[in-house]
Amino acid sequence: MNLKKTYRDVASKIALSVLSFFALSILFSIYVITEKKIDRANEQRLISFQLTDQLLQSSDDLTRMARAFVVTSDPRYKKYYQQILDIRDGKMSRPYGYFYGYWDMVLANTQSPPIENGQTVALLDLMRQSGFTVEELGKLTEAKVNSDRLAALGFEAMKLVDSSRLNTAVNRERANLMLHSDEYYQGKAKVMKPINEVHVLMEKRTRDAVHDAEDIALTFRLIFIVTALGVIFLLWRTYTSLRTTLGGTADEIHSNLVRIGSGDFSTNIAVKPGMENSVLASLSEMQLKLYVNEIERKHAEAELRVAAVDFESQESLMIINEDNVMLWVNRAFCENTGYTAEEVIGKKPRILNSGRHDADFYRAMWKTIRDTGAWQGEIWDRRKDGEIFPKLLTISTVKNSKGMVTHYVASHIDITERKLAEDKITELAFFDPLTHLPNRRLLQDHLKRALATSKRNGTFGAVLFIDLDQFKTLNDTSGHDKGDLLLKQVAQRIFTSVREGDTVARMGGDEFVVVLEGLADTIEEAATQTETIGRKILTAINQPYQLEGIHHHSTASIGATLFLDNATSIDDLLKQADLAMYKSKAMGRNGLCFFDPAMQTIVVESAAMEMDLRIAIQHNQFVLHYQAQVASDGRATGAEALVRWQHPRRGMLPPTEFISLAEETGLILPLGQWVLETACAQLALWAIRPEMAHLTVAVNVSAQQFLEADFVGKVMATISQAGINPNRLKLELTESLLVDNVGDIVAKMIALKVSGVGFSLDDFGTGYSSLSYLRHLPLNQLKIDKLFVRDVLTDLNDAAIARTIVALAQSLGMGVIAEGVETELQRDFLASIGCHAYQGYFFSRPLPVQDFEEFVQRV
Repeated sequence: MNLKKTYRDVASKIALSVLSFFALSILFSIYVITEKKIDRANEQRLISFQLTDQLLQSSDDLTRMARAFVVTSDPRYKKYYQQILDIRDGKMSRPYGYFYGYWDMVLANTQSPPIENGQTVALLDLMRQSGFTVEELGKLTEAKVNSDRLAALGFEAMKLVDSSRLNTAVNRERANLMLHSDEYYQGKAKVMKPINEVHVLMEKRTRDAVHDAEDIALTFRLIFIVTALGVIFLLWRTYTSLRTTLGGTADEIHSNLVRIGSGDFSTNIAVKPGMENSVLASLSEMQLKLYVNEIERKHAEAELRVAAVDFESQESLMIINEDNVMLWVNRAFCENTGYTAEEVIGKKPRILNSGRHDADFYRAMWKTIRDTGAWQGEIWDRRKDGEIFPKLLTISTVKNSKGMVTHYVASHIDITERKLAEDKITELAFFDPLTHLPNRRLLQDHLKRALATSKRNGTFGAVLFIDLDQFKTLNDTSGHDKGDLLLKQVAQRIFTSVREGDTVARMGGDEFVVVLEGLADTIEEAATQTETIGRKILTAINQPYQLEGIHHHSTASIGATLFLDNATSIDDLLKQADLAMYKSKAMGRNGLCFFDPAMQTIVVESAAMEMDLRIAIQHNQFVLHYQAQVASDGRATGAEALVRWQHPRRGMLPPTEFISLAEETGLILPLGQWVLETACAQLALWAIRPEMAHLTVAVNVSAQQFLEADFVGKVMATISQAGINPNRLKLELTESLLVDNVGDIVAKMIALKVSGVGFSLDDFGTGYSSLSYLRHLPLNQLKIDKLFVRDVLTDLNDAAIARTIVALAQSLGMGVIAEGVETELQRDFLASIGCHAYQGYFFSRPLPVQDFEEFVQRV
């Protein structure tokens, strides 16, 4: 029997016993309640008879008091006569113990007369409160009325004796005859008869109530007895199961636990036959494991001391125990941090903390280590001399054969030079080298942020497109160096004319763009604010310039467009501002003009294109072309799948015509899924052809696809349905994907990469966020964007960027491929800097599948 199952059985029996005992308690309570109901029924029966007899007794007491007064003329009897009537009618307090023989005891001087501290209530009202039926109360009322009549006759007799002063004996005799007359006895009979009838009715009613209560009590008594027997049986079964599960007495188990807790693992624990699945047996097994672990721990410590001899490498290494205390460090660690081994061994790694990371960072790091067994990332530490430096830290968990953590191995590499390279790439890629303003690439990122802010806050923003008037004339007459000086000064004047938080960027040439954020929430007020800032910029630009001895005057034309939320794309905003700027020039220059919606014919065309795109997806008007990816020897190693739209009126359209629209409208999701399924199906066909089986296919994945919650499941389902080798599929990501939810993106990439799917970062170097997140992504390849490749032979900046990207990829252990290679010289330059994979027109244009297959066979 499985030990866990045994424990569960015992636990269930104990729980059942507790529940049964609880049920038994409830039954016992109900049984006690039913017994009390019998007592209450009997009590009610007694009270009913007492109150009925009290009516009869009061009538008898009145007769006795009246006769006694007639015979003795003692005023006490007349007084007691009136008190009996007043008590019965609720006019006087009812004495305690007022039952059958009360007035006898009063007359015998053994009971006090009535006092005023008892209950004042009429006898008939007491009967009503005590549950008499209507029929019974009717008869009791009849008896009461008849008794009152007799009481009146008694008063007449006592009055006759009391008022007589002359013929006392005669009147006393007459009064005595009145109280013993047939009329008086008939009145007594009229009192007795209804009371006797009530006795009969009351006897049946109270007897039935008692019997009903006794029947219910008997039923619950039997149920209680049966349940109690069941609980006793269950307790016996639970005891035997518990005894079997424990395997011994509680004292035996306790003494063994104390012994093991003290570190004594050598004494054998005797387990009786049949008790192999008991707690005592488990305790015996645990003791044996602890004994083995103790031996292994001592061996491991000896092995660590031996391994310390070989614990030297170029990487900085340290061993930390499970309590986060450093045990050993190597020579590279000492050289890198400035500490000696003696200074750090026995200390915690926090002596290296730079202060740049908060407690949440370290909690998250150790949580990852506990969950996955390892952690890698960039961290800033402090050397002994106080210098703060970046390093790539890797921490791995070491466990023994039982899966228990024994220590951690941490290695780190100083990445100061890499960080400098990243900063240089950022400067080259995102800032204008002349004015040091953000360039077009960084402007797009700032515009994206401004659109998001506008949507979140519900406020307007604006884009100003600034173009210098007659700038070409200055270049042609005074030289480009004077033009450069003017551009620097103009950039500075524009920058000082806008508000803090606004963006000033140089688009190229003499064109500048200003992005205004946080304007008013009404279009009229926002337009006024935009015009005010625009006029301020125009005034600043119109001031005279001194260009190394040359006096110069310049004006500018400004086009402005407003935006609210992100309904308008970045490209459309720039186009609108550009159109408005040209309108400003057409109106005489040196002015500001707002975008007119009538200019935006493209919006109408975009709406028509969206409708056509929806129809195209429904009617499968798309086809894939494949552009070869080749190695340095010219051999095709794979292809990038590029979608084409077979438009019924416009013919074959490239992706640049419709992909951005698909992303804006959300149609990229079904379109992207179709591309993935079609590419995988083609891979399956190539897999059975020896000359094509080695090819990989790269599929572009949009940010919207990747951010879907079930993206990983969709990709794996597509691979499974096509029956392809996942290693032949490569997903190309764009840097725009890396702006948000990096943790979720990394998790999805890891899940797919574990299955064999590869990843390539497309258009690398054109985005803003990639350098910050690059080290976290499980990428296989970086793709140098064609913008850098195009001018790599003529533009020193582009050549430097390409060279830096190749070096960065090599340092991170990634492959690198260049796209847009159109000439042999470009390929040769790329090969000279270490890039040996290419894609571009120099090798092959994107081709239909049949033409691509012929190309592969030909090369």
